[in-house]
Amino acid sequence: MAIPLDILAVERPKNTVVKQRGKRFVVIKRTSKRLGKRVLPVDLMQVGEIIDGKYMESTAEKRVRRRTVDIKDYGEVALCHKHGRDLFDEIAKVWNLGDAKRLYAIALLRSAYGDIKNRDLAMFYETSFVSELFPGLGMSEQSVSTFLQDIGKSYVLICKYMRNRVEKFADRRIVIDGMLKDYNSETGWMSEFSRKARTKGSKDLNLLYAYDPQSHEPVAAKPYPGNMLDSTAVEDFISEYGVKRGLMIFDKGFWNDSLFESIDGNKDLAYLIPIKQNSKLIGNYGMDNPTEILDGYKEAAILHKKVRMSNGKYLYGFRDPKLAAEQETAYVLKSGKKGSFSPSKYEEAKPRFGLIVFKSTRDLNPLDAYMAYDSRWDIEVIFNLYKNIIEHDTVNVHSDYSVIATEIVNFLSTIISSRVKTDIVKKEINKVYSFKQIFRYMSKFKKK
Repeated sequence: MAIPLDILAVERPKNTVVKQRGKRFVVIKRTSKRLGKRVLPVDLMQVGEIIDGKYMESTAEKRVRRRTVDIKDYGEVALCHKHGRDLFDEIAKVWNLGDAKRLYAIALLRSAYGDIKNRDLAMFYETSFVSELFPGLGMSEQSVSTFLQDIGKSYVLICKYMRNRVEKFADRRIVIDGMLKDYNSETGWMSEFSRKARTKGSKDLNLLYAYDPQSHEPVAAKPYPGNMLDSTAVEDFISEYGVKRGLMIFDKGFWNDSLFESIDGNKDLAYLIPIKQNSKLIGNYGMDNPTEILDGYKEAAILHKKVRMSNGKYLYGFRDPKLAAEQETAYVLKSGKKGSFSPSKYEEAKPRFGLIVFKSTRDLNPLDAYMAYDSRWDIEVIFNLYKNIIEHDTVNVHSDYSVIATEIVNFLSTIISSRVKTDIVKKEINKVYSFKQIFRYMSKFKKK
């Protein structure tokens, strides 16, 4: 159909032609190219329209600007990326660059915004500066779901990454502990009733973490079925991730004779673990009678005793007199109320009040031994961060491959969040504002 003459008569840029598109008259920028002896016209792009007898410019730049977000969340992302950028380098050494970008970007989003669901990742990605740091990533719910499935299937890469992390922290004191997460799945092999879960009617996943008290950050993590014993999980954890050097600090629930026997043969690897209150070792070596002051410990007045056993291992006994008095009072009150107080049982229990005894393969300064175990409670801060601040306490995916991959993302975001928290505490900002308040204020910083 011929273009009306009044449309063609409208003034427009040079080297353009008018074409009709439905009821619209669009202006196309044109050039030419030589093909043999012929010169052929070549349409480049639409540059405007003829509207109501006037030429209206419509450049590609303006069209793109209308379709994109050009003012984005910056504060939370910048804070988290400041403390997490080296993690991207770690990830890129194991996964290909495309997968590394997406893994880190998802972890960055979750550390900045909390436990956002897969369906919301695209929105947070597009409206935050993560899309400027790593442009062009597919973040739709379907693409993220497929991506996590693929990451979970390539378990050898996850294992390689965790081994690299363990090697990075070799020769340090590593606290190993676990936590339970709600995970109700009909098909997932890791979804099982734990001992605690049966009372609440919900299945669990058992998440094992290794933590470095010196840097205050997680070293490695691995999910296990909810009904697996901690002692069994930790043996697999150490073997799978190649823990071969350093001092491992356990709680008494991780007691595993076969594991300790294997560690005994490794001069570079040692453990420190509390023994049971009814252990014969306490009486045989007089560990219930510590008489020396623990010099250098400022938090409380502690008595200690150190003994080298006949097999070359060491026992470390510590008594907190204040705690001993509290436990003794509670024992008397409780047994008195029940009418079950027995002088003989009281005399038997009394030496154990306020007492904790450790076994180790390493010759340690008593203060170092006590401080090493005392630092174990720092991992509870990480678990609190995991559960309450970044809200990862419930598994929201129902495929074991996705669970494995999601826990890698959660692990990365927990590292970033713990580093941010450590920096906040170091600067004493936490004395004025809570962690969530700081992020709320940071959310006010936008960037064009």
